[in-house]
Amino acid sequence: MINKNIATLILTLLISTQIKADYLSWKEIEKRAKAENINTKALSHIQCFFEKHESTVFQKKISYGGTQDRCSGSSDITLDKKRVFALIDYTVSSDDRRMFLIDRETGAISKMAVAHGRYNASMINTHLSQNKNSVKWAKYFSNELGSNAPSSGFFVSGVEYEGKFGRSMVLHGLEEGINDNACQRAVVVHKHLMVTKSSAHLLSAGCPMISKDYIDHVINLLEGNYNPDNGVETNGSVVFIYGEREKNWAASTCNGNFSL
Repeated sequence: MINKNIATLILTLLISTQIKADYLSWKEIEKRAKAENINTKALSHIQCFFEKHESTVFQKKISYGGTQDRCSGSSDITLDKKRVFALIDYTVSSDDRRMFLIDRETGAISKMAVAHGRYNASMINTHLSQNKNSVKWAKYFSNELGSNAPSSGFFVSGVEYEGKFGRSMVLHGLEEGINDNACQRAVVVHKHLMVTKSSAHLLSAGCPMISKDYIDHVINLLEGNYNPDNGVETNGSVVFIYGEREKNWAASTCNGNFSL
């Protein structure tokens, strides 16, 4: 007769195996990404992240008071939604759809335009110059408060909230000194009228801004949740922003400066 504890362990392993078996192979996901002209090197970094950090508990910076209460709460960041992830490729022009939501179970891919942070430039800067991003190109990145710059690397999506642009979603940066000020900087996903389905026509204050036509779709798939009854907050999905730093990574690596 099988010991009850052993039987429970076997059942747990079977369930875990079944859950993983429901996802497409990374080879199949890469095949579908290629068909959509998605940067497969960037995709390989996300594969690495899932393989190494799917169950990792990251530490976030805590911000208290003022308008940043959404950054307080638990100091732990866990990946609680693993089926859909987002890839934002800031090495591509904002004239193209460069944000992708990929469903690991069905292989479905949503493509949309996304704006990036201006850094030292005005919101409609058209020329890329030293220390200034243009509307089309993101070359300069920063983690500094008040920089108005984009941040790159690995994030986990947090809860939604109602901001000045309407429905918005928190991003928790996982990399120390690279993007871990994202929440405090209010670098969040939100909509803007100057971002259409296929192109972005202005710069942000650091936020990945998308079309109003996609905001519900993106937040519904990626967001974490907060239960006011018990005060428990769960985190959401992987959001990977591929920029100038990540271009220099070897394929299939994910050597971020993680806050563990």
